[in-house]
Amino acid sequence: MRLSKDYRAKLRSWQRLPYPGPYDAVDEGGARRRRMRSRDEAKRMEKRAVGIAHEFLSLTVEKMVEVETFSQFRKWFGIELNVRDLFLDHPGIFYLSAKGARHTVFLREAYDRGRLIEPNPIYEARMKLLDLALLRRRGIDSSDAAQRMVSRDEDNDDDNNDDDDADDELVQ
Repeated sequence: MRLSKDYRAKLRSWQRLPYPGPYDAVDEGGARRRRMRSRDEAKRMEKRAVGIAHEFLSLTVEKMVEVETFSQFRKWFGIELNVRDLFLDHPGIFYLSAKGARHTVFLREAYDRGRLIEPNPIYEARMKLLDLALLRRRGIDSSDAAQRMVSRDEDNDDDNNDDDDADDELVQ
């Protein structure tokens, strides 16, 4: 990724800021204190908000959530920033999709070429269910689709068993 010198300098100074953990308590000063916040303090609050968003997304099954859903937690998380702008300001960490009327934020490090790197078993079950629903929708008989899904799982199991057999041969 080619970065301009200005952006690199901004990124370097942001990375040098101390990391406030997402589980640390928030200093809740009065409204007067919020107006008089220094630039450094605003940057620290931004870094904390990024840490909270990263942690929240890493705890979800699909490593993504709608921006509107995330913004519902702003007060509870103690985030005073516009979350949409927060996601746009950190493209190396988050990917913001604006498909249709919904904005969805993805944790960039969890995906490779549109697929989860470490899929959760719940995610895999959802994808199988979606495959079955799409096959049924296209007019393919559901029993044929179910047989294909079962045979695909058996092929995967056979591949895993072949690896085990090869390991057994090496041990002997």
